Amino acid sequence: MSYSPLTCILSEGLNLTGCTKDNTGGVSQVIFANFKDVVPGTGSNKFTYDSTTGEVTAIVTGGTAADWYIFDTVKETSSLAEAVAVNVQNGTIAFTPTVSLVMNKLNTQKRNLIHMLALGVLVAVVKDNNGIYWMAGFNKGLDVTAIDNNTGTALGDRNGSTLTITGAEPLPMAALSTAAVAQLVSIAAYA
Repeated sequence: MSYSPLTCILSEGLNLTGCTKDNTGGVSQVIFANFKDVVPGTGSNKFTYDSTTGEVTAIVTGGTAADWYIFDTVKETSSLAEAVAVNVQNGTIAFTPTVSLVMNKLNTQKRNLIHMLALGVLVAVVKDNNGIYWMAGFNKGLDVTAIDNNTGTALGDRNGSTLTITGAEPLPMAALSTAAVAQLVSIAAYA
């Protein structure tokens, strides 16, 4: 595929051949890093973005690598979405990635994790149920913009938290290449 957003010229079409119903919705994992650890402002970013493919092609795994923290998700609860706002009159385009993360069962550990997430600016890598890893917030960062902690009412209701984490980016979220996924998996941890 030829990806060239700077030329502003469409360079290919979409051919629906083969399997067209082999797609699965949802998210299986969200991996967070502190924005300043990944995009330090001085020196090099801790990842490589290839503007010709629109992919993240490498994650730094050396001694100065950022800490990436894994959050497993309960099936069919969490999501990644990206809204695109185009203003023809101003000649602008903006991308708003949104991660919705559900954590079941209120407890002190989760309360403290949520508080840390809410205080910081983040980068997220989201693994969808198709096995594709997407990086969001790699230019400007993501912020927790809403938290709903709820005990539920009935016995079958959710007792837990729903976090909404959003960004405002000049580029769309980027898929990770196979090499970048391998590098990320080798350094990501639960704590």
